[in-house]
Amino acid sequence: MKHSKLFVLMLLASLVLSGISQAFAQDKMAPVTMTIWSQEDPAREEALQTLFNTWADANAPGSTLDLIHKDTETQRNDLLTAGLAGSGLPDLVFGPNDAIGVYVDAGLLLPLDDLFDAKAYNTDAGMVGDELYGIPTDFGNHLMLMYNKSLVATPPDTWEDLMTVAKQVETDNPGVRGFDYNQTEPFWFLAFVHGFGGNTFDADGNIKLDSQEWIDAYQYVHDLKFGDNAVLSPEGCDYNCADGAFKEGKTAMIINGIWAVGGYLDATASPALGPDNFGVAPWPKLANGERPAPFTGSKVLSIPVSVTDDQLDAVVAFATWLTTDPEAVKAFSLDTGNLPAIDSVKPDAETNPILAAAADLRSPGVAMPTNTLLRCMWDSVRPNLEGVMSDSMTAADAASEAQISAEDCASSGSS
Repeated sequence: MKHSKLFVLMLLASLVLSGISQAFAQDKMAPVTMTIWSQEDPAREEALQTLFNTWADANAPGSTLDLIHKDTETQRNDLLTAGLAGSGLPDLVFGPNDAIGVYVDAGLLLPLDDLFDAKAYNTDAGMVGDELYGIPTDFGNHLMLMYNKSLVATPPDTWEDLMTVAKQVETDNPGVRGFDYNQTEPFWFLAFVHGFGGNTFDADGNIKLDSQEWIDAYQYVHDLKFGDNAVLSPEGCDYNCADGAFKEGKTAMIINGIWAVGGYLDATASPALGPDNFGVAPWPKLANGERPAPFTGSKVLSIPVSVTDDQLDAVVAFATWLTTDPEAVKAFSLDTGNLPAIDSVKPDAETNPILAAAADLRSPGVAMPTNTLLRCMWDSVRPNLEGVMSDSMTAADAASEAQISAEDCASSGSS
C-alpha cells in the first residue's frame, strides 16, 4: 500500500514537472534565421550581433543572425530592387529614418502601429504621416561644434568669435588650422539654412529651395571661405579631411556629428584628442542671434511586408527587446556612443559628460522629415553648393538652379 501511494506521488510529481517543462517550452520560440540589412559602423554591428545572440539564447534557442552591411545608398537601391523583384527582402532594415518614406511609397514596409507602442519612444522619427513604420533605436544624429581643448580653452559662442579664435589658433600654432568642416555636403549646409529661417518645404508641403533664406545661407558659407574673414581651407575640405585633421591635432575646431564621438574619445584612434582634450559645444550664433539648426534624426528598424507568421513574431519580439529593455538599450546605444530613443535610459553627466552634453545639444535641431521629396532636395542642392564653394556660382544662381532641379525631380517621381 505504501509503495502504491509512493508511486502515485511520484507520478503526480512527474506530471507536474512535465507540465512545467511543457509550459516553459511553450514560452520559447522556434529557432529562426533572421536577416538584417544594416548601414551601421562595424563596432555597432558587432554589438547588434552580440545582443541578438543574447536574445536568442533566452527566447529562441538555436536562432542565427545573418547581418549584412549595406551603406545607405546601396541599402536603398537594393531594397527597391528586391521589392520590384518580389523576393530577396530582409527581415529587418536598420538605417536612417529619412529613407523610410521612400520605402513606404514603394509598398515595401509593414505598418507597425498594432505591433509596437509608439509612445514608448521619445521621438516620432519613425512616423510616415500618422502611421508608424520605423522603431527608433536612438535619437539625435545631429551635428555639433567640436573642439580640441589643448588648442581652444573656451568654445566660441558666435561666428564672429569663432573667426577670431580660429585666427589666433593659427597664429599661435603654425601649421594648424583654426576651423574647418565638410564644406560641400548638404547635411552640414542645411543647418545654416535653418539658422536663417529657411526650410526644405513651404507651408503647403511644396519643395522650396530658392527663398531669400536659402540665398543668405549660400552667401554665408561662401564668405566663410572667400570673405574678408575667411576661416575655411581654401583648397576645400570634405568629411575625411576635416575628421582626419581633427584627430591629428591639425585642426582645432570642426563641425561633426554625434556618430564621431566614440572615435574622438578614443586616444588611440584620435591621438590629439581623447577624453582629456575633446569637447563639444553648441553651434555659434549667427549675426541674427540664431544658431544654425542641424537636422535631428533616428536610426530605425523597419519590417518589410514579406515578413509573416512565426518569422514576424520573432522579429517583433527581438526589435521590441532591443529598443526597450534597459540593459539592451544601454549596450546598443549608450555603449556605442549614441543617444537612446527611450527616456528611461540616459547618459550620466558624471560618467559620460560628452554624451550628456550631446543630448542637450539636440536643441535647436530640426526633425528630419520622412517626405520622399527630401531626396530631391539632397540631389539638387549638392552640385549647386559645390558651385558656391568653388566660387564658380553666385548664391542666387545656386538657389535658383537647385529649385529648378528639385521641381524636375519631384515631377518625374525620381525621389
